Amino acid sequence: MNERSFMMTMPPAAAPTLDNRSRILDAASALFGRQGFHGTSTRDIAKAAGVSLGNIYNHFATKEEVFIALLERYRGEYFRPDQPLAVAMSSGSFPDNIEEIGRASRETVRRFAPYMRLIYVDVVEFDAEHVGPIFRAMRDRYAELLRAQGAAKRKFRVDPVGALMMTTWGFFTYFITEKLFGVQRHYGMADDEVIRLFAAVIRNGALEAR
Repeated sequence: MNERSFMMTMPPAAAPTLDNRSRILDAASALFGRQGFHGTSTRDIAKAAGVSLGNIYNHFATKEEVFIALLERYRGEYFRPDQPLAVAMSSGSFPDNIEEIGRASRETVRRFAPYMRLIYVDVVEFDAEHVGPIFRAMRDRYAELLRAQGAAKRKFRVDPVGALMMTTWGFFTYFITEKLFGVQRHYGMADDEVIRLFAAVIRNGALEAR
């Protein structure tokens, strides 16, 4: 066998390394979400990932680097333009698309439950050190979205950016309580009814027009 044929039969050298890194992150996500950051050791992560302790340190210098890498991985996925909330936001103009935002919020909580657990871990154990900048930039992101929709041409009685933020985070709070915390029907109605209620209150207020 010549050298070229021998090299072609060998497996790619980088594949096991990348696979191990992914396994480490997947294991850490489950453990941090269940036990918290300080309640999880690197040995716990290595055991759950099926790798040696030294292998973790081939990829991450500290346990906190593992945590940060997880947040960055989820953030990259969360802000992709093909994710449900991004699609709903661009599906129409606020407040016409409130129902779409509600349904997308439900799907987002379902898809990103591990990310949201890690956000809570960061808030409790790191005082939001890692996720704080994302929330502080939220108003700017929503303002840019409304500018792109031509919101300035519409007549709002209230601050439209604040109203959109309130809408989205109202839905998130509802669905996190329902789906992540497991408190079912805490509004005393089904999800679709709650979505319609949010839409009616935000568009029209709680009282009949005089």
